[in-house]
Amino acid sequence: QSDFFIQYIDPDSHTVRSYYPDFLFERDDGSFVIVEVKADNQIEDAVVQAKKEFAQQIAVASGMEYRMIKASDANERHYRMLL
Repeated sequence: QSDFFIQYIDPDSHTVRSYYPDFLFERDDGSFVIVEVKADNQIEDAVVQAKKEFAQQIAVASGMEYRMIKASDANERHYRMLL
C-alpha cells in the first residue's frame, strides 16, 4: 500500500470513496502507469467501471497512463503492454 489514491463516486451509494490501485510504477522514460488487476468476472462490474473512469481522468490530467489487467492475463504473464 501507498498513500496514492483516487477518489471516485460509488455508483451504488452515490458517495465519494477512495480507491487504492494495485500498482503505480515509473517507466524508464519517467512516465507513470497506474495499474489495476481484476478478476476476469469483475471487469464489467459497475463499481470497477466507476473506479476505472475516475482513474483514467486523473491519469490523463496528470500525464500518466491507466491500465486494467485481467487476472488471467496477469497469471499468464501477459503484461508486456505496461512496458
